[in-house]
Amino acid sequence: MKHNELECIIFQMRTAAGALEKMAILLQSGFQVQVEGAVGIGDFLEGLHGFTRQYIHERVQTIFVNGLAEDDLNRKIQAGDTLALSAAMPGLAGAIFRRGGRHASLRTVVHEEGVAKTVASGYVTVKLFNMIGTEAGTLLLKQGIVLSGKILAKFLDWQKDRLLPSVKRIERNGVSLQIDQLSAEVAEIERVFLKIHSVEEGG
Repeated sequence: MKHNELECIIFQMRTAAGALEKMAILLQSGFQVQVEGAVGIGDFLEGLHGFTRQYIHERVQTIFVNGLAEDDLNRKIQAGDTLALSAAMPGLAGAIFRRGGRHASLRTVVHEEGVAKTVASGYVTVKLFNMIGTEAGTLLLKQGIVLSGKILAKFLDWQKDRLLPSVKRIERNGVSLQIDQLSAEVAEIERVFLKIHSVEEGG
């Protein structure tokens, strides 16, 4: 399914209010990226806006695939998988789960049974945390992301008071509406395309 076949939500946000950083919290709940067949994590990430090879190796310090820590950027993922990314985390937990870290042996090991059947096409869910959400996530929001309407509605209900001072205009398929209206209308939609436009203060 192409982006132009989805419900299109556009937020115009005032840059001076740190709007993109506030919206980037949404990416912790996950956005969706369409894939065909199985693809290596590294190749998948390089296909995302803002994820250069250098950025991946220097900044992406922790990777989880379906809740389990992963070190190998060649590991294959496919539709239905969930990929969570984080920069360096503090403390012992950060040391244990850090990609290629010397404390990786302390992780709980889960043995996979059999070989998973490759799914032809569908969506990988991507979750971004801490600095990765702020840095790469804001670039992705400007380009546009696909996500569940339910997730967007819950986020808007939770963060409405923080977001309102930053919101200049909201459009759904070209029609202007209020944040409460949007939250109620998109909750039952399977997927929407969300894009953020930054506008200068007073613009």
